[in-house]
Amino acid sequence: MTLGKLENWKDIRELVLMTIGTDKGRWWADRDFGSELWILRQNGKIDGTTAGTVRQMILDCLQWLIDDGLAAKIECETELAGKTRVNWRVTVTKPDGNDLQVEDSWNGI
Repeated sequence: MTLGKLENWKDIRELVLMTIGTDKGRWWADRDFGSELWILRQNGKIDGTTAGTVRQMILDCLQWLIDDGLAAKIECETELAGKTRVNWRVTVTKPDGNDLQVEDSWNGI
């Protein structure tokens, strides 16, 4: 996915949220865009490995930001929050070294 250089951090925040919140393979403009978190929801259960799986799925779906030069680095932290939710925090490091954090949660069921 190539959107060109974005200078506004608000745009990056929106791209992170849109990418994570879109089911991969279901966006008309790009079949590779989005996350595979919907697969976890279909499994219907959260266990001790879910937070790590959510973390990896988030990192995988945001890799395009690095590939397109919109980010130099992306980090993600996750934690279980009850029986149905995983909280996540993404830190995007811009090529100039400035950071932006985006936080939200994924509800598994």
